[in-house]
Amino acid sequence: MRTSKLMLATMLSGLPVAMAQPAQAQVAPQEAQEQSGGIQDIVVTARRTEESLQTTPLAVTALGDVAIQRAQIVSVQDVQRVAPSVVISTGSASTSGFAFVSIRGQGNLQPLIANDPAVATYIDGVYIARPSQGLTDLHDLQRLEVLRGPQGTLFGRNTTGGAINILSKDPVDHLEGSLKGEVGSYAYRDVEAVLNVPLAEGLAARLVYDFHDRNGYGNNARLNRDVGDQKSHFLRGKLKYESDGFDVTMSGDYNKITDMGQLAQTAGFNPLSFQGPLAAFAPGLASAIHTKDNWYTTYAGGLTRPTTNPTFATLPPDIQARYSQLPFDKLVAYGFSGVVNIDIGEHKLKSITAYRYSDSDGLIDLDGSPSPVLAVFGGAHSESYSQELQLSGNITDQLSYILGGYASRETGFEYSRSQIFGGLIRNSFGDAKNTTKGAYAQLYYNLTDSVRAVGGFRYTWDGREVVLHNQQVLGLAPNAPVAGTPFGVNCNLVNPDQTPTATQCNQTQSKNFSYPAWNLGLDWQASEDIFLYVATRGAAKAGGFNIRAGSLPAFSPEKVKDVESGIKASWLDNRLRTNVALFHTWKSNAQVIVNAVAPGVGVTQYTQNNGDTRVWGAEFEVVAAPWSGMEISGNLSLLDGKYKAGSISEVQRITSATPLTGCAAAPPTAAGVPRYDCTVDLSGRALTQLPKIQFSIGATQTIALSTGDLILHINYAYVGKQHFNPVVASDQQTAAVKAAYAQENALGETAGYGLLNGRIAYQLKDPNIELYVYGRNLTAKKYLSRRFSDLYQTGGLGVAVDYAGDPRVVGIGMRYRFGGQ
Repeated sequence: MRTSKLMLATMLSGLPVAMAQPAQAQVAPQEAQEQSGGIQDIVVTARRTEESLQTTPLAVTALGDVAIQRAQIVSVQDVQRVAPSVVISTGSASTSGFAFVSIRGQGNLQPLIANDPAVATYIDGVYIARPSQGLTDLHDLQRLEVLRGPQGTLFGRNTTGGAINILSKDPVDHLEGSLKGEVGSYAYRDVEAVLNVPLAEGLAARLVYDFHDRNGYGNNARLNRDVGDQKSHFLRGKLKYESDGFDVTMSGDYNKITDMGQLAQTAGFNPLSFQGPLAAFAPGLASAIHTKDNWYTTYAGGLTRPTTNPTFATLPPDIQARYSQLPFDKLVAYGFSGVVNIDIGEHKLKSITAYRYSDSDGLIDLDGSPSPVLAVFGGAHSESYSQELQLSGNITDQLSYILGGYASRETGFEYSRSQIFGGLIRNSFGDAKNTTKGAYAQLYYNLTDSVRAVGGFRYTWDGREVVLHNQQVLGLAPNAPVAGTPFGVNCNLVNPDQTPTATQCNQTQSKNFSYPAWNLGLDWQASEDIFLYVATRGAAKAGGFNIRAGSLPAFSPEKVKDVESGIKASWLDNRLRTNVALFHTWKSNAQVIVNAVAPGVGVTQYTQNNGDTRVWGAEFEVVAAPWSGMEISGNLSLLDGKYKAGSISEVQRITSATPLTGCAAAPPTAAGVPRYDCTVDLSGRALTQLPKIQFSIGATQTIALSTGDLILHINYAYVGKQHFNPVVASDQQTAAVKAAYAQENALGETAGYGLLNGRIAYQLKDPNIELYVYGRNLTAKKYLSRRFSDLYQTGGLGVAVDYAGDPRVVGIGMRYRFGGQ
């Protein structure tokens, strides 16, 4: 142990030489040295006002446009490679267009329409309500900021984990633009066009269009077609008018992404679940086990036509046709916004008005095998309107403020239509309405010329309403006779609003929540090059409903508070910067996924408030410019966490011919065998999406030549082992069931992996053309982006699923820029 600590201390002492902060990579190294004799600063808006990154008293990573291009940040999931303590998982039990973002262990693997994400995404100040919009493309950006820790007192929505702040380029008052073309592996092709045009005095417009297409990097051996392909159309337009004392920016964007299905593969299955009538499914599962030899192969086949079931012939033709559907995904997301800034003497007023739309649909053969274990039609539709007003300014020379109000209204629906073991499609469907109102204020007071205090407070009012329409068989009338439901009819609701009819199957649930958020901090500019801060913050994530397990009450908001301290420093005449943040987070009333016995539903999976967690860690970001043209960059995060002892538990129902000590009697099986409900303490299980180590290191060397610059960039990013839905078996379970739980835990974690990316570019002086080659995952690392094993334990379907990450890709490109100043 002592040796390990010494080794760790030695590694950390070497960080100033080896690591660097990608926030500073927005400017070419030689430009930074020519302009400031070292590393150029970057201005951020992490606190809703422009300020230097090095004097911002919170942990934030920022990248400018040049750094984004060199790091090959083309979608939100790429952010994981450039910011510490940030992990972004892809692969979903419904559609492919989901980004499951976690920062410092604060995430949400079920951020459905009635359950908010823990990490907020903002585009030009507009909150993106649904993670189905989170994987949209990123083009023509001014800056990308990643804020770590609770964000409750300044941004539009109150979030517990952090925020990803995406800022696109505004129109400017001169003609400029660019054309880009790329080709690469898997028949990849990409075309991007940017045009900025001044229209009149103070008025300018900017338009961006991108189209990219690639063949699938995976193979569906059963259907003989590609999988993991993607086609995308992206469009953004902005119009900005500036005059004395005010400016107005109107913006609209559209993104459509389609593919032929996710690359889902059979990680393993539980033999105990495939006995008796289900024994015929086992050979197909066994033949499809995911290995290194078939890493990018799936055997998924979509849905099965249950022609032997007499009910199938009575279904409407359009419903019968759905049973022939092959896997697919489609995401359409767009939005409009208007931002107004008005100067009122020493004060500034800002208004952000926005509308966001998203619609995602998909079909996944979740088990990835020839056996028809589980196929899911999944999707969600969301429309949201939001309005934010913000007033800021100086009250005295020492005291400044920001205060504001926020309101939003989101409506939509979510559905999950599943076919289990080749039977008839079940229909889980719910409408939702989410409303949010909040008021916030933050004050800054200069205690001395170098010491500043900050205090912020926010109060939020959330309303959540869902109307469930769950039916046992898709296509039958709600009042059609169906065995096994609460009232013996197709309407599968425990507490319907009224007796189900031929057209009515509704269960309405609504709940209001309210809660505070706060921020208290102190920072000190100890010298021109040393900045220190300490802060404590509190925030909460809204409560919600389980649409699929409709008999359950609402779950309450989860609450997070933290303490954070940091130091941001420049050394060696601004040729070295070291930023360090230490934090400890407490989360109570956590919204967790549990497996338990729900009234009227039985053994199921749902979200409830259960457990208190503690997460602590250290984050290091450093940038160095050791010689002319060289920039070394990187980051490191060391994290750990656990549940508070005794704070989280679940009930496991066990069949046993003899009484089980410590367990309560439950209804017997249909055959009359006794069953018992046993409460299990889950506080020893691992936290989800919390890698204990994560780091990135990169270098850019610019070589000046007579006709232009040769720019060499390389980056290596590593993320440690992650757990997804870990489980704990009751002491009363049989040895075979405990072995199944142990295997589920093994199949529910992803091994740590590192990805090597590189880019070589030649920037001509005249004409302004950049020629480049690039590569991602250059070592052809076979890794998993996520695992889905919560179907493995007793009461589930007995299958664990892998989602393989992208393979090695290489390509070439050219970008021509024109205009500018």
